[in-house]
Amino acid sequence: MRITPNQPRLRAVALACWALGGWCIIYGGRLAVTRAEITLLLISVELLALLLLAIGVAFWMLSRDQRAGIVFDPKGLLLNLGHSSAFITWENIERVGVTAHRTSLFDLGSRRQIGIALCDVHKYVQTYEDRLPAAGGALARGMRLLDRALGPFQRRSDRPLITRMAHFRAKTGYDVLIPEALLGGKALAFAELIDIYRLRPAERRALEGTALIG
Repeated sequence: MRITPNQPRLRAVALACWALGGWCIIYGGRLAVTRAEITLLLISVELLALLLLAIGVAFWMLSRDQRAGIVFDPKGLLLNLGHSSAFITWENIERVGVTAHRTSLFDLGSRRQIGIALCDVHKYVQTYEDRLPAAGGALARGMRLLDRALGPFQRRSDRPLITRMAHFRAKTGYDVLIPEALLGGKALAFAELIDIYRLRPAERRALEGTALIG
């Protein structure tokens, strides 16, 4: 069974960020014309605009990712979240729950996140891979070219991921957090579905081929 992200919600977040970024650019331009003495404020507004535009690009590409989704496999969960992919075996899941704690920009557009506490973090880290969304178009091609150009300068270490997961655990009690918009449905319903799959094999087989209704 494969569950896809809430693409309309991701697009709505992207459009909202672009609208706010455009407003900041226009407002910053007016500051430059009317109040040349407040340069610091102008720079801050323009940097905020660039950040919003970048977030909008990220969410737009996530909404167009043709391979994004979460697959329920007999052995575990395959997480293809657009910006990363990883695999969690059923045996490696200690517990599942829901949290409203926000940990990254990808939480925009999501009221809650599903949290997964792992028995062995390193087994998850071994399967983790950063990736770009499998989207088409000139924007996606440009991002892939940029990623290839920056490839030699990127750190190839598991330490940042392990540190980030330790921070999640300290703040929420979970090692892996997935925003609701990337789940395609309600976080609570998704948590219950995971528990069915990992704790009750007979019900897991009965649910094969069904879709999560949010």
